[in-house]
Amino acid sequence: MNKVTDISLAEDSFISLHVQLHNQLRQLIHSERWPNASRIPSENELTSHLNISRSTVRLALQQAELEGLIERIAGRGTFVAYTLTKDHQRRLIAFVTGGIDAENHLLMLSGAEQEVRALDYQIVFSTAKNQEEELHILERVEQDSIAGVLLWANALSTRSPESALTRYKQVPVPVVLMDRKIPGFDCDCVTSDNYGGAKALMRHLIDLGHRHIIFLTHDIFEIFPVTERYRAYCETLEEAGLSAVEPWVIGQRGVEISATYAVQSSVDKKSLELQQIKDYILNAQPRPTAIFAMNDWLAVLALRALKQLDIKIPDDLSIAGFDDIDLAMHLEVPLTTVAQNPFAIGKRAAQLLLNRLPRNSTHTTLEVIPTELRIRSSTARI
Repeated sequence: MNKVTDISLAEDSFISLHVQLHNQLRQLIHSERWPNASRIPSENELTSHLNISRSTVRLALQQAELEGLIERIAGRGTFVAYTLTKDHQRRLIAFVTGGIDAENHLLMLSGAEQEVRALDYQIVFSTAKNQEEELHILERVEQDSIAGVLLWANALSTRSPESALTRYKQVPVPVVLMDRKIPGFDCDCVTSDNYGGAKALMRHLIDLGHRHIIFLTHDIFEIFPVTERYRAYCETLEEAGLSAVEPWVIGQRGVEISATYAVQSSVDKKSLELQQIKDYILNAQPRPTAIFAMNDWLAVLALRALKQLDIKIPDDLSIAGFDDIDLAMHLEVPLTTVAQNPFAIGKRAAQLLLNRLPRNSTHTTLEVIPTELRIRSSTARI
């Protein structure tokens, strides 16, 4: 069997390639898919198959060697040197996301990793491009010697049929959800104060005199953070004696607009999303004075579309987002947004998971991490 085909790396990830490779080596060895004393692919084989530099491969192998996972024998090659003893069984925590292509994911991972390492656990991270991949990873946890799972759920998990919910409930190790709840799956969850943050943002827009405010979102509207932000949008308008309107929905049906996808779309003048935003603006009666984008990446798309229409921000229209990505303050017009604390989400989720490993409690909790309004130049009084 050609072991090198067991490994694949994501070039669009925020995680360095050598860290991804080290992570996959750890996972393959701990799960005993690469058994003790077996030979692993050479530097040349890994370099060729993965299309990465030899220095990247060498750095990953050095880290694996320092961790005691492999040993190099001059003239013979590199071999698995890790024996799973009772003391080391199930010291792995799986961190599962739809892809670490946004800084929030990386910060959640960093927060979780800081916590688990303090108790001599290791994190292995996996990406699931869809719900079926996500469930497949969860169903392999015992085979992969996983003690518990930190899960940033796939967007379509919010639309889980009963058959999928049954599979989630049968995962044999503790699971803690980060950011997103899965309706019907009773487990711990750590999320941002999406409602409070969105409410603060809406009050800011209303205080500036805005009365026609649009909520911009993608098609998968049932995601818990999005529903909370939209609920705050509606209720804050109602409290001010104003009317909420149906959200502007962009993108393909059933497709979440990821950070990578948003960046690609923002530089493609013919992108579906840019055209949809322009159509909404041109056909709106009355035209909105402000847009509340459900996250910063959608706000970036909106800024691009509005620029193509020669609509000045914030003179002609105000726009705000949610997340406070690094790019937000460096845009041509710095973006008003709501800052989350993904590091704290990952850290607290890991704490809850580690507390669950003795499996001595059936009570589940929803913990909410505070958010903070960041007012910048993209919103103005009318």
